[in-house]
Amino acid sequence: MVRNMEEPIQGALAAFISNCDFKKIPEHFKEDARLRVLDWLGCAIAGTHYPQVRITGGYLGAAGGAPEARAFGIEGKVPVRTAAFVNGVAGHVCELDDGHRTAIGHPGSITVPVALALAERHGLTGEEVLKAVIIGYDIFSRLGRTVNPTHYRTWHTTGTCGTIAAAATAASLLGLTPEETNNAIGIACTMAGGLIESFGTHAKAVNIAEACQNGIDAAYLAKAGMTGSHSALLGKKGFVAATCSDPHVENLRNPSEETLVSDTAFFKVYASCGHTNSPLDALFELIRTKHPDPDQIESIAVKTYRVSVDVAGQLKCATEDEAKFSIPYCFAIALRYGTIALPQFTEEVRTDPKVLDLARRVTVTEDPEATSLFPRRVAEVTVRMKDGTELVKKVWNSNDKAEAATIEAKFRAAAEGPLGEEAARELQKLAESVDTLPSVLPVIDLMMKA
Repeated sequence: MVRNMEEPIQGALAAFISNCDFKKIPEHFKEDARLRVLDWLGCAIAGTHYPQVRITGGYLGAAGGAPEARAFGIEGKVPVRTAAFVNGVAGHVCELDDGHRTAIGHPGSITVPVALALAERHGLTGEEVLKAVIIGYDIFSRLGRTVNPTHYRTWHTTGTCGTIAAAATAASLLGLTPEETNNAIGIACTMAGGLIESFGTHAKAVNIAEACQNGIDAAYLAKAGMTGSHSALLGKKGFVAATCSDPHVENLRNPSEETLVSDTAFFKVYASCGHTNSPLDALFELIRTKHPDPDQIESIAVKTYRVSVDVAGQLKCATEDEAKFSIPYCFAIALRYGTIALPQFTEEVRTDPKVLDLARRVTVTEDPEATSLFPRRVAEVTVRMKDGTELVKKVWNSNDKAEAATIEAKFRAAAEGPLGEEAARELQKLAESVDTLPSVLPVIDLMMKA
């Protein structure tokens, strides 16, 4: 058999994933990861009633298989890869899951469901889960920053880089050796996929689900002895070369417990696509300071970066998925309701004549300067009132600061309805000390009551 060509950067990543010592990880990364787990739990619980979860759960549940782990909407246990697939969908469909501005994707949705499914299957501890989540976030952030922004012209980073990050998460939990982990990376690279063209449809969540499932498969196959290219990331015909035109390979160098970047993701506070966030930040600043009367608004002009215009610039609200990818619609509900939350995406609101009338007054165009600065998220909003007054606000990046209390409140808002206040409080308590748990089964038990 021809031996793999050894590529030192990929080898170093594999060695770090395999040898990472939880005790050496600085406390602030652990604190951040506990909050990430809590945030994902709230997003997944809120997502359980979405049709994407019902469809995938119905299809994969009927397929059966080994009873290994639990998934939303399926009675009993299913194969661990199925559990990660369905739960991966649930954690992403609300568009409330955390994201990463420069890696351009959603690390929580492809690490936490993988970690919980494997932990249930193998009886792993909370410490093992939290370490694997940190590793997955780190690998996702490094790789996403390496291939973006040019990768994001067509590729959905959460599906592509997410597959490799999910494999890293799984490799950590399965105790793969550095050699096996390197093979898992190679296998994951050739499995990676996910298209931006799927945005606004149910298939967007499939990008996340496939990343979870394929990452698990890659790790299990490597553990069983299957090889993968040790130059799959950076070889001449590897993942980076195939999916971007301006790689930033320095982001992959020197992985260690002291150089982690797992805490660089942001927490989402709007229930809409991340590319609506900077325009919304500018609009909410105007709402807070100028208090424009929606009925007295003549027009609203939004100037922002090209990706935002392409992905979210049009008025689309026939479905919840479309509305979450529409700056005009999000502006209308922000002005009418003062918030961008799940209740504002119901059919009743999406067909409200007052909301639609206001949304039609919003135009979104490209600002070449903003495009040149992407992945910084620059946006300028001009609200023209009927009396001729103009209210203008420009932001030079998204406001991604979120206090722990804000994320805790976000979790409770999502979880208390489906679970009840007492169970939601107990789940929050478990998540906030997850690495002290001898087993994460209590977390999964409560999660599955949604």
